[in-house]
Amino acid sequence: MRLTLALLFLLPQDTTVADALKKIDEETLKAHEKFLASDELEGRAAGFPGNDKAVEYIVKEVKELGLKPAGEKDEYTQEFTVGKDRKCKNVVALLEGSDEKLKEEFIVIGAHLDHVGIKGQRVGGQSGGAKDGDEVWNGADDNASGTSTVLAIAKAFAKGGLKPKRSILFCWWNAEEAGLVGSATWCKSPTRPMEKVKFNLNMDMVGRNPERPVDLEGLKSSEGDAVAKIAKAACEAEKLAFTPYDFQNEAMFRSDGASFLRKSVPAIMFFTSWHDDYHKVGDHIDKIAYGRMAQIGRAAARILLEVANLDAVPAYNKATPLGGGGGGRTLGIQGEELDEKARGDAKLDEGNGGYKLTEITAGSVAEKAGLKTDDVIIGFGGKPLPAKGTLTELRKRIRLAKDDETYEVEILRGAERLTVKATWVKK
Repeated sequence: MRLTLALLFLLPQDTTVADALKKIDEETLKAHEKFLASDELEGRAAGFPGNDKAVEYIVKEVKELGLKPAGEKDEYTQEFTVGKDRKCKNVVALLEGSDEKLKEEFIVIGAHLDHVGIKGQRVGGQSGGAKDGDEVWNGADDNASGTSTVLAIAKAFAKGGLKPKRSILFCWWNAEEAGLVGSATWCKSPTRPMEKVKFNLNMDMVGRNPERPVDLEGLKSSEGDAVAKIAKAACEAEKLAFTPYDFQNEAMFRSDGASFLRKSVPAIMFFTSWHDDYHKVGDHIDKIAYGRMAQIGRAAARILLEVANLDAVPAYNKATPLGGGGGGRTLGIQGEELDEKARGDAKLDEGNGGYKLTEITAGSVAEKAGLKTDDVIIGFGGKPLPAKGTLTELRKRIRLAKDDETYEVEILRGAERLTVKATWVKK
């Protein structure tokens, strides 16, 4: 008689899994969050001292768990440069598989460790400005929550006696906020053979909005329905309400799973959606829903284990959308939303907003359109940008743009209003 995946999760011999999953608890998550989202780390902006402290903390934790180094030169890290000269590091640790043949294949779980820093750091993404003396963008949800959850999952595997057939790479990506740079760097120069990477599970912003089901995106990025069934059973086993998405809802292509999809590796993502503190100084640890975050972590661990133990991991689904409505296109910019004072100084109409550019990616659509640092984007596609949710709206319009069509980008360059034209050429 065949048993469903849901029942398999509940069999008496599953006690090892159940005991291991107990290590993904509120106390563990709170301890990680307390440090990672503290003022001491100054918002963890890539290439700055607070970010380096986060890397050091993660490396110390994985060493204590007994995970093997899987970065460059038998170390736990992979170094790269973001922007002109900001050096930062990914963290990559290995749990070796138990099957002599399958351990040469890898299942990757990752989360980005960086956020957007402190007042005065021109790194982009700092919405709303400093408020009531708070000048640190702590990023408790974005993405200390994902970082902490992956650390807790690593503990469950390393200290809980779980022995997956395939090897698992536990990864903490850097410079996601600069345009998925860390994960893209690893996928371009992987520290393990890319052809042996079979699956990616991404954790980004998993700590808020406990009143709504968690988004689980990318379930059909692999062929067939095996992954979707595993995910459903895992969430049911943890009594975790979730909304399944074949490919993406809002976040898939704005986070690190996209780097793997673009290398034809199936990827799924847990995401608890946006909130009023997104990229603002109010993203603090006291607003994290730790109980639900632990549920998400346990469900993710179940998925990780089941996929790692499959006889054959389903191949990448070539029908996965990577551009246009799939959300993969970008303008190639980093910047910061105008606060109320700056909107007033720019003499914008009430309710209208702007996005001031701090970085332009070389070779990007923005550079080709003639955009420059310190330009302020105030409109896209013939419509002004709103004062509230300026960046979110701009990204939405860019995501919905069509190949080979030209879009007007209205900007302020000093006191002058200009219009430049952006085009995404179909590849």
